[in-house]
Parts: sequence; structure tokens; C-alpha cells
Amino acid sequence: MTTQVFISYARDDDLAPPGRDDLKGFVTYLDEQLRYELTLLGEPRPKLWRDKRRIDPGDQFDPLITKAIDESQLLVVVLSRNWLVRPWCRRELELFRARRANEVEAQRRVVVAARNQVAPDQVPPLLREQEGYLFFDLERGNEAGQEQEFFARGRVVDPRYETRVADLARYLWRAAKRFEVSPAGAALSSADPAHASGSGSSKGRKVYLAKPAADMRLACDRLFRELSGAGYAVLPEPETDIPHDGSAAAFIDTALAAAELSIHPLGERLGYAPEDAPPIVQLQLSCAAKRAAVGGGFRRILWAPRFLDEGGDAVTERDPLAIVARLDRELENDTVVGDTLSAFAEFLILHLNRTAAPAPWHPVAVAEGARVYVYHRPEDEDYAVKIAVALRQRKLRPVLPAVDGDLAELDHFHRETLRECQVVVLCWARASEVWARATCREWRSWEGLGRREKFTVRGLVAGPPPSRRKTVLLKLPPEDEIDVILDLTALHTPAPEDLAPLVSAAGLG
Repeated sequence: MTTQVFISYARDDDLAPPGRDDLKGFVTYLDEQLRYELTLLGEPRPKLWRDKRRIDPGDQFDPLITKAIDESQLLVVVLSRNWLVRPWCRRELELFRARRANEVEAQRRVVVAARNQVAPDQVPPLLREQEGYLFFDLERGNEAGQEQEFFARGRVVDPRYETRVADLARYLWRAAKRFEVSPAGAALSSADPAHASGSGSSKGRKVYLAKPAADMRLACDRLFRELSGAGYAVLPEPETDIPHDGSAAAFIDTALAAAELSIHPLGERLGYAPEDAPPIVQLQLSCAAKRAAVGGGFRRILWAPRFLDEGGDAVTERDPLAIVARLDRELENDTVVGDTLSAFAEFLILHLNRTAAPAPWHPVAVAEGARVYVYHRPEDEDYAVKIAVALRQRKLRPVLPAVDGDLAELDHFHRETLRECQVVVLCWARASEVWARATCREWRSWEGLGRREKFTVRGLVAGPPPSRRKTVLLKLPPEDEIDVILDLTALHTPAPEDLAPLVSAAGLG
């Protein structure tokens, strides 16, 4: 299926000049030009989605908007002074962020197309980390409102507009490849190692996929394909029916005993009732609840989609928690999900991947000439250069991230470098803690980064200044994300010997 891109914009930014039916608003023209550029680029061709209605949502957030955000893998924010003051625009961004909060590379799914200049302190935090694609020019010393817009009064007035559209289209096209959508409908990120061919993280793991009632059968078939395609053993097999007689509960209990968790698609129907038993949907919930009470980490994942497609244009909005309460008692360790099928399938694979026991890491000496990616934020560039110099003195080949270029080019260089370098080192001096932790999480899986083999070493260098939060991370490092952590907070200029634990087996031991 096609990757979907949600365009968030203020309707005031799509007004054409009055009395000129031959001219178009900024957003409409941008939409059409992006579609044209994406057509030229060929497959995969992401689908652009925007709300074209001329009425503003009221106090209740529109279910159609929520459904579209649920089904979108990428978000384009047409940033402007109008966008900032429209509450529902910010809600679109917040809803997309919430839907993707637990995903690797979530921030890379959001891109800014800036129509005009806005005050930096008014920009939402999620958008501050990127300059985006500017469709205006603000000369030095000029203020907001004095910018030269590339598209004004329904016309392109600056040739740089076409360049910006082409650059934005290329970014979306590349992102569509990275967050490719599988034929079964779940978005696959290159950061999802369970989707990689031959991924060892899922082998030998068994999950119970509850037999659904008729209204959820097609969705359940897709979930089975996603899970089995990712390498998980799914119980019971699709062609195996749960008995209709009194042995149904024992059959379910046997399958649950072999699984680490159970997945329950919950529609409106309850299915057939085996002999002397409740309907099959409730029976499986009850059996799984008893299995969870035994312990051992077993848990239930309950999927009660908030929006239930009844065919045609009919969409019913439901309360997922109310659906669960109607069918069974919610357990303390239950996970209740109300997302769309595509979003739920993606969540499910990510959840299973993250709960996999990390493979043991054994110290390995770094060979001379090995490439070392010294990754850092712009504010830590000076310290990262010092680390790179010290590594070079140890006869290694440090590589620093690129800083000049459009977002797509910078992202491509970063991803390629992560794939090619034997060693990766996170330089954390003045950058934020959340950035450091998020980056460590990105390195959790070498398969998810598109690598052919594990990193020799994943290192974290904590540079000056010292801080309480750095001390916490030094004492409790993320064991499944970082192999070696160095406390250099007191060293403003690290020497080659200070980096010994990164490059010698003896130091790593």
C-alpha cells in the first residue's frame, strides 16, 4: 500500500485573491506541484492527504482528521503565522506526535514547509530542530512581515519556489522508501529490525492471535501475515479452528501456555459460542486473563479500533476502553490500543521487537583503520572534533556528521554513515539529555539501521560540563543500547589514552 502524507495547514494560507477564479491559494498550488514532482520521481509514490473542506472544525476534533492522521506515516506542516494561531493545527501536530511517540525515528516523519517567517520561540518544540523548506527569503536585519515570499497573490513570484518544491518532493519520496508500507498494509520503517530478512530478534518467539468474530476476520488475517512475515510463530494456525464443543477452553489454554502474549482484535460481534461456554471472543479473553494471572510476564494486547469501518463511507467512532469493559475486566498489565489497523500492526511489531531479550555483547578489539562515526549536535561540534583528533592519533578513521545541505541529503549521509562505520560514538557535552537518550535508542538494533552486521562498539562519551542527569546516565547506562560509556565530563581536551576503553578489548573488559 501507498505511504500517506498528511498536510497540516491553516485555511487562511490557502486563500486565492478575491474575484480571481483562475488563481490558486498557496496550499492548493503546493499540493499540486508536489504531486507533479512525485509523479516524475516514480515509485514509491506517496499519497498526499489534506482536508479540503472550507469549514473549520468545531470544538470536537473531526473524526475524519483523526482517522487520516492515524493512517499517515509522514506529516508536512505548512508553517506560518496563521498556522501558529489556529488551535486545530497544533492539535494535528500533537495527535501525530502522540501516535508516533513510541517509534524510532518519529521526529524524521515530520517536515516543515515554511510559508513565512515566525518567531523561533513560538515554534512548537517538535519543529524547532529543523529549518525545513523555506518558501520565502528574509534578508539580514529584516523582521517578520518583511520577507520576500516565493508565492504571493496566487502566483509564483520567485524562481526559487520550484527548487524548494522539488527538494521537498525528493525528501518525501526518500522518506516514503524508508517508511515503506508493506503489501499487507502496515508501515515498515527501516528502523524496525523485526521486518529485516533473517532478523534473529523474533526467532523462536510465539504469540497467540485470538480467533475473531466475522467482522474482524480480514483484519486478523492481515495481522497474521505481518507477524508471521516478521518471523514470529502465531498460534493457533489460521486454518485451525477452535473446537465448538466443550473442549474449546482446553484447546485455547494449551495454545496460550506456549505463547508470551495474546492479541485480541475486538469488533462489535462476539462470534459463535462453544458448548457450555461464552462467545468465542469473550472465552479467549477469559482464558488469556487466567494465563496472565499465572505470571511469567504474560500479558494481553487488546485492539479495539476507535474508528470501525462499516463499509462505504460509514465509519463508527467508539471508545476503546468502553469496548473492553463491555467484554471483559481490564487487567492491570493489559495494553489497550485504539489505532487503525496499519498503525496497530506497526505498534505490535515495534512492541515485540523492544521486548526481545538483547543479544549478549562481547568485547572485541577495534582494528587499526576502522571507521568511527562521531555523532554530535551542532552545539557540541568543538568537543566532537577533539574526540576525532584523539581517535585519529590512535590510528582510527573518525567520521563527523555533515552539517550543510538540505534535510534529505543530511539524513541520507547520516543513515549511510551508520550503516558503514564499524564503531559509533555519541558525543554528549552541551546537547540535551532527551536528544542523547533518543539517539541511544536509535542504535538499539543494528538490523533496523540497515546494517549487515553488528557494530563493533556503540559508545557514549559524556563530555563537559558535568551535570546531575549525566551522572544518572553514567550510573545506569542503557545496556541494550550502548556498549561502552566514558565519563570525560572533567576533560575539556581528551587525550588518545582517555579513549582506550573504546578501542581495546582489555579496556572493554
